[in-house]
Order: sequence, then C-alpha cells, then structure tokens
Amino acid sequence: MLTLVESINILGVSDRPDLGCAMLIAACQEKGIKTNLVKGQTYYLKNMFIRDTEELWDLINNIKEEGPRKREFKKSIQKKGIIQFQNELRHLYQYVIVDKDPRHYFDSLKLLQFSNFLAYFLSVYQYYLRELKHDNLKIVERYVSEIIKSNPRYIGFSLGWYSYHRTFDPLTRIIRKRIKEMTGLPIIVGGSPTCFLDLKHLDKIFEEECFDYLVIGAGDQALPSLIESLEEKREPKGIANVFYRKNGKVKGNDLKVINDLDSLPYPDYSQFDLDLYLGPKRILPFQTARGCNWKKCAFCSHHMIYLDTHKTYSIEKVVETIAHLKDAYNCSHFAFHDEGLYPKRARMISGAILDNNLRDIYIYTYARLANGYNDNNLLHIMRKAGFTLVHWGLESGCQRVLDLMDKGTRISTASQILKKSTRNKIGNMCFVLFGFPGEMKKEAEETIEFLKRHADCIDDFSCGRFYLRPYSPVGINPEKWGVEIKRNKTYMSKSGMSQEETNSFYERFLGEFNLNNIKLYSDKFKYILPQYSGHRMLRFMNSSYGLISNKVALGYIGKGKAGSIFPIILGEVKTSGNKITLYPIDVCETLFINENLPVKSVILSHLEKGLYDRSKGRLSIEDIISTVCKEAPSCYKRQDIHRKCMEFFNKIFSKNWGLAFTESWKDY
Repeated sequence: MLTLVESINILGVSDRPDLGCAMLIAACQEKGIKTNLVKGQTYYLKNMFIRDTEELWDLINNIKEEGPRKREFKKSIQKKGIIQFQNELRHLYQYVIVDKDPRHYFDSLKLLQFSNFLAYFLSVYQYYLRELKHDNLKIVERYVSEIIKSNPRYIGFSLGWYSYHRTFDPLTRIIRKRIKEMTGLPIIVGGSPTCFLDLKHLDKIFEEECFDYLVIGAGDQALPSLIESLEEKREPKGIANVFYRKNGKVKGNDLKVINDLDSLPYPDYSQFDLDLYLGPKRILPFQTARGCNWKKCAFCSHHMIYLDTHKTYSIEKVVETIAHLKDAYNCSHFAFHDEGLYPKRARMISGAILDNNLRDIYIYTYARLANGYNDNNLLHIMRKAGFTLVHWGLESGCQRVLDLMDKGTRISTASQILKKSTRNKIGNMCFVLFGFPGEMKKEAEETIEFLKRHADCIDDFSCGRFYLRPYSPVGINPEKWGVEIKRNKTYMSKSGMSQEETNSFYERFLGEFNLNNIKLYSDKFKYILPQYSGHRMLRFMNSSYGLISNKVALGYIGKGKAGSIFPIILGEVKTSGNKITLYPIDVCETLFINENLPVKSVILSHLEKGLYDRSKGRLSIEDIISTVCKEAPSCYKRQDIHRKCMEFFNKIFSKNWGLAFTESWKDY
C-alpha cells in the first residue's frame, strides 16, 4: 500500500541504514499499513558498480567539458578499456562492500580507488541531471521500475539537501516527476530539511519538487494518520505537521512534536540490506532523545529539526531498544543519533545497561565537552557499559572563539576530558570548525596547536569550514556576530578571516595533514587517512574492535593471552611453483604507519601460509593455532606446531608486518 524510498544519499557513503525510514516503517506497520521499502544507497551502489557500468562508460565518454582533474580521471578510465573497467568495478564492489573482510578495510589504495570511482560517477550523474537536464538514465529508470513494481497506492520520499547551499537533490526530484507522470499516485515527502523550508514559498516548492503532501518534522504519527485519511478519502485537515494542496492553494496544520517517545515502536530494519553498507559488521542507528539539550551553539541549526524542543526516551526504553535490536538483527554495534548525549544521561544509560547485564555491545555517540564528563568514574562506567567511541564537538582550541560560539565549554576542561577518556579506553574523535565569524588566523592556528598537544589522546578528527545556516543563531541574528548577509545569501564578516582566507587556510591545513607533515592524533593506531568519504568507517573499526599496537600485541603473546588478540597480517601472498612469498604493504600503501619499514618480501612455509590466510581479524591467535593443530597430519606433534605458530606471530609483530585488535580492552 505505502512504498517508502530510503534516502538516496548522493553526497557520500554511509555505513548504516536510514533511521528515519526505519522509524516510519515501524509506525505505519503498527497501524496496519502495509509498507514496502525501496532501498537507497545499497541499491544504487550495486547498480553503479555492477549493473550499469556499460551506460556509465558511455556517459563518461560523451562528456564534452570537464575540469582538469576530472579530465585526467576520465583519460585514465578510457585507457583501461570497457572490459577492464567493468572487471575492476566488479572486483572493487566485491572487495569493499560484499566480502566484509576486516583486512580489506585497511587497504587504503583499494578504498581510495573505490571512493574516487564513486565520487566521479556521482559527479557524472549530477552533470547529466543538473547541467544537461538529461533524465533518460538507468539509475532513474531502475528506481522508477522498483517503485512501480512494489504496487503502491502512496509513495514516500525523503526530501534531501544536495549541498550546504540548500539546493534539493535532482535525482529524487526527477524520479518523483517520472512516477507522477506515469502513475498519478499521491507522493508524500518528509525528512529533516523540511523544518528549514520557507513556508511562504511552499506553493512553489510543491510545484518544483513534484509532490502532493509534505510532512514537516516528526512523521511517526503524521504519516500513518495521513495515509488513513487518504484511504477514507478525507481531507487531511487537523493532522499535525501535514501540508497539502487544495484548489491550487497550499494548506497546512499546526506543527507539533511527539512528547511521549516511549509510545513509538522500535525501528524496523527488516527490509534493509544490512550487510551491504560500508563496514566490516552491521551497525544500527537509533536515538535516545530528539533535539538538543544545549541549543546555544551559534553555528548550529540542528535543533530546529525537532522544532526547537528536546524530548527523551525513558532509560528503560533505551535499554529495551538495544536489547531488541541486538536480538532481532544479530547486531552488536550501535550509533546513537542524538544531537548530543549529556553527562547525566550518559551515566543513567550506562548504569541501566550494566544493571540489565547487556553484554557484547559497542556504542558510538556524539557529545559536547561539557564539564560533567570531566569525571573519571563516569567515563569508566561508560566504557564498561560498551561506549567505545565519542565524537566530541571540540570546534576550536581557542577559548575566545569558543565563547563567541556559545559552546559553554572550557579549553582546560576539554583537555582533561580527552585525557581521562583515553585512560578509560574510550576512543576520542574530535570535530573542529574553521572560519567562524570573528576568528583570526592565529586563533585558527591555536586549534591546530591544541590537536598537536593532545595527539596522544585523540584517535581521529574531522574538520570543516563555517557555513551560514539560516536558522542558526548567527543566521537569525547576524548583527550580533558582526555578519552582513548579502542578497545572494552569501555573507561577509566584519572581523576575523574572510571566506577566501578561511578557504585558503583550510586547504593548506589539509594539504599539510595529508602529507603527514603534522601529527594530530594518537600513535595508538598509527594510521593516515585517505581523502574519501568512507573515513567514518575507520572510526567504526577503532570503536568496535579496539586496535592495538604491535608492541602491545607482542606483550599479550608474551603473557600467554593469545586468545585476546585478533591478528590482521597486511600484505599480498604470491605463489610461484613451490615458493610462497608475502609482500607486506609498505608505508605508502596502508592506513598504518609502521615504525620500521618491513622488508620487501618474506618467504612463507605452507604452515605460515595457513596462518596468514586465517589472520583476517575474525579469529584470535589462540583459535587460529587450535584450528591449524587439528588440521595437521597426525605424524606432527601438536607441541611442535604450536611452537612454530607462535614463532611466526612473534616474527610478524616484531617486524611490523601486521596489526592486531582485541574485542575487549579490559586487560590493558
């Protein structure tokens, strides 16, 4: 009856399914509304890398004008020829998306190659859709076909932004238009951007974006009620958050939030391709609260997604949801999609997880560096409960800039929290922002200096530039921050770096960082990040497994704790006759920076080849050796095999040919 199209994220690759879509499926099904899902990213990735490669080849060859960088990329593709091009894409898709081999996620060349292809393909589609207004593409035809095949009476889309400049995604617009022309079925749109729409221009937006009904804000109650009214052929008058057209005019109802979040069903992920997202294991998102309890950060407008409110699930419902998702979907890894988990609530959730004896869970969350986290006991309880990585909103390493932003944090407090979090084996991911109005260049450099000083307790970071968001405090009251908004919606700051200076600073900073000229994160993992959107997957690896250095791995082996170490031997094995050679990945080809460059090649025995094959991070050293001993011919002594295996692993880790992780940090 209702077909929902999963958000088609064309700005990057996600490692998890769409939470909003899962919540809507659950809400509709609870009301007896049969709901089908047309998949988003997992569907179009397979199409691009497997099904539509011939069309992509033609589209690329027919592009007349491109920038220098893209022109070179096009030439490199053309040199391969179509058969090699198709084989390479098929192999990449299998290697990165399907195999789920942890070893593959440390192969930066393959990941970067996958990312570059994806970015280029998306730019090609955008060129044809936006510039040439060419909608006769297989990516469009396939989605239209999938939607019609589901035999819907109503169709729902997420209205996604295409860019920070608030232009809408052209792909889903064209799909909606084609569906409307072919079927005339009612089209409903919703999603987080709806809260930022200019209500005065809804009639134009309805027309241009090709939909019949608009749900602003939470759709968990609004969407089922709208479907019921349409089934009964009633005007959706009085249904909160719903806007619609009647007699050529847009009508709307009051905007309301859901106060009792506990009344909502668990998110339903049963129709998603959970194993075809970018990452070695399943990861599921859910929220413990909607909205932000702080709502003061001057650059941020996220709180408006929830109509400027903050509502929480009960602690009991949070724990029930974790337990349900774990059992229903065989999943241990969760991402809290809260705007920011505050300290008191983190303590309550952690305590409830421990009281309910929930084990083998790994949680990634967002938080502000609030004073309450400067508590060793709280961080210890959080880690024990399963919190393995926190994405902290650091924003700046300069106190004056933080005060300008109304962050409500102190540099000294941030420093202490990061150090204590590291001591409690929680990974620290820091987000920083350059170019906030009034920020001087020397203050931006203070942020870099802060990252350098705290490199030993920062496991990863991401950075961005300031964008003026209309519903942020700066956007609402620009004069307060010395900002002048121009007619074309750009802005000028009366003090600090200009936008041009910010862009120049930002690009230079990224260049220095990518050349590894500046050290901004811990030596714990010793990796460099390639420039690709799947970089969040590395955070997932850090948080869910707990990567450890070769030195620590050797210590574990020496203490007889081989069962705690899950080895990954990086490299490529080639066989020539009876000769088996391991070619380790060197510093230029891996995410991990080895302290000592490995030798160029290592000759392996058949026994060592077996150990290499099993060292993919799925089995512990203890389990690998046990398996090898069981499979060995009876003429070999188990004691001798065990000794040779241990010698091999000691040799590998002492030479830095591999890395290791453990799924339990408690012993070190």
